[in-house]
Amino acid sequence: MKYTTSTDADMEVLLSLVGRHLGNIGAEGMIDLYTDEPIEGPEPQQAFLEMRQEIQAQHPGKGDYLMGAPLDFASQTGLRRFTLLGHRTIGCEAYAGGKLVFTSIENERIVWLDIASSDAASLEEAALAAGARSLRRLPD
Repeated sequence: MKYTTSTDADMEVLLSLVGRHLGNIGAEGMIDLYTDEPIEGPEPQQAFLEMRQEIQAQHPGKGDYLMGAPLDFASQTGLRRFTLLGHRTIGCEAYAGGKLVFTSIENERIVWLDIASSDAASLEEAALAAGARSLRRLPD
């Protein structure tokens, strides 16, 4: 199922719920810490810069560790980063049991979920109730 929103704030509402769900199912996440457009807003900018600095400090030298940087859905920090950055970078993915269950669509405010229809419907309902008024499910 693909979802889109007309605002970053609405996408953040959805991703906060999706991130919790991914943590509950034990998904492993990764994010590419590159963007095609500048990240707008102080909180997302700060999260992006902090994550890049942490990765670069952990891996000085050769190799591009900014591609596929790990995301921890079980931590508050990881959830916040996913919420703020999951749709703003060139790529973000999550796997559960070796199966791709979440990905963002590069350069667009679109995310794709491969989870049970009932879980997706619950997340969609919760996001709308939490104020994500522009949330729309796209045809497959």
